[in-house]
Amino acid sequence: MFKNPLIRFLSSIKLAIFLLLTLAATSILGTLIPQGEPLAFYFQRYGETLGQIIKFLKLYDAYHSWWYVTLLALFSVNLTLCSLKRLPFSLELFRRDPLAVDPEKLLRMPVAREVKLPGDFAAVAARIEKILGKRFGRLEKAAFADGVLFLKDRFRWSYFSVYVVHFSLLVIIAGAIIGAVFGFRGHITLMEGESTNQVLVQGRQHASIPLDFSIRCDKFYIDFYPNGMPKEYRSEVTILENGKEVTKAAIRVNDPFTYRGITFYQASYNTFAKVQLRLLKGPRQKELEVKPFSQALWPEEGIMVGLLDFQMAHGLPAARIWLSEKGEAPLSFWVLKGHPRRIELKSGPVVVVLEEAEPVYATGLQVKKDPGVPIVLTGFTLLILGIFAALFFAHQRYWVAILPAKNSVKVILAGFSPKARQKVAQVIEDLAEELQRVDGRSA
Repeated sequence: MFKNPLIRFLSSIKLAIFLLLTLAATSILGTLIPQGEPLAFYFQRYGETLGQIIKFLKLYDAYHSWWYVTLLALFSVNLTLCSLKRLPFSLELFRRDPLAVDPEKLLRMPVAREVKLPGDFAAVAARIEKILGKRFGRLEKAAFADGVLFLKDRFRWSYFSVYVVHFSLLVIIAGAIIGAVFGFRGHITLMEGESTNQVLVQGRQHASIPLDFSIRCDKFYIDFYPNGMPKEYRSEVTILENGKEVTKAAIRVNDPFTYRGITFYQASYNTFAKVQLRLLKGPRQKELEVKPFSQALWPEEGIMVGLLDFQMAHGLPAARIWLSEKGEAPLSFWVLKGHPRRIELKSGPVVVVLEEAEPVYATGLQVKKDPGVPIVLTGFTLLILGIFAALFFAHQRYWVAILPAKNSVKVILAGFSPKARQKVAQVIEDLAEELQRVDGRSA
């Protein structure tokens, strides 16, 4: 399999390094370049040439772009092939019988000691086995021609901890790709009493996508500090399905609401006004309520009126109104509370009186759907476990060979660990000191 030139290339370390560096560089670009703005923003800020590059590479939505997803997929292939390439070697090490060793050759290992003890072989071996049992617990034992070999094999399974790390990275990447392809991030602006099922999606040039349900803003509340800064704001919302109320929720800053995998965050608010107008034309008059972004009609006179702006002027409410008759161009003007405004129309003068002005809030909700989040969290959990196993459960092997010698018993101590050599050396040294106190003649 790995003789194929393409497979060799895809499983190479050089490709892995290149992909990691490229992903890091593009992630930095995605951080430096503002995401989710209209295309005109990038042309205005970066110029025509860079604007075209940003448009072509979709750098305005880098983490959902085709090339970023392709890089993640290619890195997944590389990581999988690298793991498969190394797996046979790890399996061979795992399956190798550590007792199939020549005791005399143990002294050639990097960590090894030889101790000679007085006494009878059988008595010394029994004392040593007891000491080893207390130190290591359960042991493996093998007899050979004229001696005995004890083995303690610790954390042998840690050969595969690196594969847990590799697999966790694949799980994280899979979650990221799923989130990039099937998720979205957008926002909704709702006046009190309004409902919608459309989300203005960021990073897709402000396209809107429909939800399977509607969300209605029932009420918006805001509290202020004494200096006038907002202290807390929250939205009381209702979820509607097929026109029926399903559930209600309160959305606060840092206290989002999730429904059917879609999370709503309290992000911002805007202040508008609802005004009460009284129109007088000759002996006739009409009370009209005008809401933001809407218009009101005096049908008997054919007069249409709407609200353009609202401000406080010298402590008095001031509304900018537009007013028109049938077939005539609209006229816009300001009117203050307590100061009626006379407007000349083709059919005669109209007096506009601002009776009341009531603030109306619009809540700004950030909307997020990321079906890959549970998968990514699972991947990070596996990653932590894999790294923890690799760092703190390094494979360790300890051999103790007991052989008869002239007027004594020879004990060979040896240890091996690919990552914890210093610890193994200390264990062997401590064990050698303990065994030197063994006297088989007193057994």
